[in-house]
Order: sequence, then C-alpha cells, then structure tokens
Amino acid sequence: MLIALAIVFGVVIGLLGGGRLANLTEPTFRRTPLLVAGVGLQVLSAFFDSAAVPLILVSYTLLLLFAGANVHHVGMLVVAVGLACNFAVIAANGGMPVRGEAITAAGDVEDHELQGLEFDNKHHLERPDDRLTLLGDIFPVPVPGFRQVVSFGDLVMAIGMADVIVHWLRRRPHRGTSPCTTEAAGTS
Repeated sequence: MLIALAIVFGVVIGLLGGGRLANLTEPTFRRTPLLVAGVGLQVLSAFFDSAAVPLILVSYTLLLLFAGANVHHVGMLVVAVGLACNFAVIAANGGMPVRGEAITAAGDVEDHELQGLEFDNKHHLERPDDRLTLLGDIFPVPVPGFRQVVSFGDLVMAIGMADVIVHWLRRRPHRGTSPCTTEAAGTS
C-alpha cells in the first residue's frame, strides 16, 4: 500500500511540476523483465509456506538488479538502498520482524492480542533473537484506512519511487540534436 501511495504521490507532484503523463508511455528503463519477475515472485510467495522467504529473497535480488541497471534514473539509487535494507533484514531473520509496540501504535491491535496474531509468510512478530531489528517493520502508520507497520527500507523505497516518477514525468523528450550540438557544428 505504501508503494501505491508513493506512485500516486510521485504522479501528482510530477504533474504539478509541469510533467507530462505521456512520458509514462515512453520506455526508458533497462532490464524490465527483472522488474516483472521480481514483482511476480513477491505475489507468488504469498501462496507458499516454506518457500515464501527464499522466493522473496530471489525477488529482492531481481529487483536490486533492475534498480542497479537503472541507477541513471534520479531516485533509483534510493530505491536500491531501500530494497537492500529489506533484503538484509529478511535474510538475517528468515522473514521480516514486526515490532509488537509498532503494531499496537498503528491502532488496530491491543497489546494482549499480539501473541495471537497471524502473519503472512514473509512477516513474524519480532523475537528477542532477531537481528538488524532497526531495519524491520518498526514504524507505525496510524492513518485510518492505512493502519500498518513499515520498515526503514519501505520508507526509503517509497521516497525513491516517488522521486523516480516525478523525474520520469518531468523529463523532456529528446528531439533530434540539441541546440549546443547544432551551434557547435555551425548549422544554426
């Protein structure tokens, strides 16, 4: 949901800044099959129990490769940092630890209900032996209709995605030779 909001925010800011929706139809990204496969594996992982975390880690690897291939886009390096943070904490803990206090602060669950919560295949209630917990889901978002807990990587990734979209919408298409090149060639 946070990523969807980042996309909407990026589109709105991009358009308010003079961007054009037509730019979204112009392909400028390299290695898009990596993006499609990475997102597909994220979705597919929801249907598996024991293979969910390995699928998610492969997914993050593909998404990191996509981000690396597209680091020339403003904001994509920020997306890569967010992906790397999430990859690290999930790999270190066999899933994403979710801090109990953050769940209750988000407003949907009371303290006494934490132990009975069921999580998807990617998440688990933070345990004392979890590592890199500052990169886990520790930030509550107590907004009605959006109550959830997000990680540092999620926040960084969302900011980066919004930035990529703003700049994608605002870029000007290349039309032939630039004025500088034309003048330098003596054809002005």
